[in-house]
Amino acid sequence: MTVPDPIAYAVSAEGLRQRKAACAPDAPVRLAVVANPRARRLRRAGKRTELAALVGMQLYAETRDLASLHRAIAQLVAEQGANVLAIAGGDGSLHHAVNALWQLAQETQRNTGEMPPWPRILILNGGTLNIVGRSVAIHGPPHETLRQFLGDFGHGPLSRVAVRPVPMLQVHWQGETPRLGFVFGSALAYHALELYSRFGAGYLGLSRFLFEFSRGALLGSPLWRQESWKLGPYADLEVDGQRWAAYGGVTAVTADLTLAIGAVRAIRRPLGAPGFAVRVVEETDPRRLVGLLPALMSERGGAGVVDLPVAHKMRLSGPYTLDGECFHEPAPHVPLWVERFATPLPVVPAREG
Repeated sequence: MTVPDPIAYAVSAEGLRQRKAACAPDAPVRLAVVANPRARRLRRAGKRTELAALVGMQLYAETRDLASLHRAIAQLVAEQGANVLAIAGGDGSLHHAVNALWQLAQETQRNTGEMPPWPRILILNGGTLNIVGRSVAIHGPPHETLRQFLGDFGHGPLSRVAVRPVPMLQVHWQGETPRLGFVFGSALAYHALELYSRFGAGYLGLSRFLFEFSRGALLGSPLWRQESWKLGPYADLEVDGQRWAAYGGVTAVTADLTLAIGAVRAIRRPLGAPGFAVRVVEETDPRRLVGLLPALMSERGGAGVVDLPVAHKMRLSGPYTLDGECFHEPAPHVPLWVERFATPLPVVPAREG
């Protein structure tokens, strides 16, 4: 079946019917892949060809911008009836795919009065940090994860596919439609990611950035003189009624925040934990803030760092990051609200054993 406008079809009553039938427990597994060709592990065309060969071209899409991503996901889940959607990319790719599904769901509800089912999500770690993928124990090259899934579940009913419900955050302001994600960072993280990108991607770039910024704080450097203002302080943070008139930064997560494979876990989220975890950096002096870097990258925290294992509502303002993507503030001093989204994302975990 080919339709002239996949998005219009996906949000129609017929598209909803197709999606509900595809996601029934006894429906056969039908897996589709959405790949980001700019992702670090997928830049070589041969790597992407391996993925396409495993599922067939009808169930494979490469997307280079948000418009093509929305169209591809609509086509795969409605027109092609995919009930497992494999996201080949990093945390940003997963972020944009989830929000594309969420926008399609909202439009479907406006048109039909009913929310469509979410497809199961298989994360193929193709990016730089892959925080969400590692939180469900996904490791290894994307084609190996995909091959293993197809070997385990490719010929059975959807009900056999294991699911780990991964909670999501919703970030919104002034009643606007929420943006969904897993790892939120305040203005401090926003500016740090902007600076970090100058030093290259991945853990090598992160190490270079941390070394250079720490050296600048101790000895002075052009980078420090030009950019240290971005370390704050920032004003007016509230978490579940607790207020900070001034603070350095804040992070909220629903997934384990792991900064290096098996080495540095900054925040651990137990399976089934309520709310979301928050880490507040109370230190506001830029030089002392740099000295807190070891504590910020450790579960132990330390002086100047407050950990709230369970939070339900956070209010702040300013630019922010969500899953490594940077978003400008909607307007100066407009409150941002961070809460837990009502519906968890149905993610396929790694095979046990």
